[in-house]
Amino acid sequence: MLSGGVHRDPLALKRTGRMPDLPSIDLWGALPMTRLVLACSVFLLAAPASAGVDGPGTYYVSAKQTAERLGPSSDATVTNTIYRQQKVDVFEVRRGWARVSKFYDGQSEGMSGEVVARWVSVGDLAKVRPADLPQPKIATDPRIQGLPKVGDDGLTERDVRILYEGARHFLETGQCSRVEYGDKDQDATDRYYINCGGPQNLFFTPADLPRS
Repeated sequence: MLSGGVHRDPLALKRTGRMPDLPSIDLWGALPMTRLVLACSVFLLAAPASAGVDGPGTYYVSAKQTAERLGPSSDATVTNTIYRQQKVDVFEVRRGWARVSKFYDGQSEGMSGEVVARWVSVGDLAKVRPADLPQPKIATDPRIQGLPKVGDDGLTERDVRILYEGARHFLETGQCSRVEYGDKDQDATDRYYINCGGPQNLFFTPADLPRS
């Protein structure tokens, strides 16, 4: 006797050369849990990878950064980079790409006579604003205001630490009485700047700072 109450005739194989037919089991009807697991598996396989972006609306960049391209293709020209937590308005979704601008004259992009728009991969977007990334423990100073945090415009923990070190350096050397804001220079490699409330920014590199 086998589990399930199915009885096999021990002489059947000898008489006929084959095992007798066994009764079929209706998994969908007899096993509710199996039915549930199978249904969930089918749903997960059928769900598109871009399930989070289902049409026009407001979304947030969920990747560290993503490229804005002048067409819905990975081969299209990159015109800009946007960063994690940045909010975008999606106007349409097409083949895994989201249009995040209105159509405009391509002359400003060096594409005279063409109409272009900006597109990003839907895989880099989410409906909910991503949580802040872990921040380094840095001693606070009431004279330092407006410095960015990890994740802002793609800044890393190293970038944030360098900005605070630069701010303290300018305060201690008397070049600043307070720091209004600062950031990483996008036009030069490994260069940063601090603003002390005036019209000019104070630029520096890590090599300009005293070694701690």
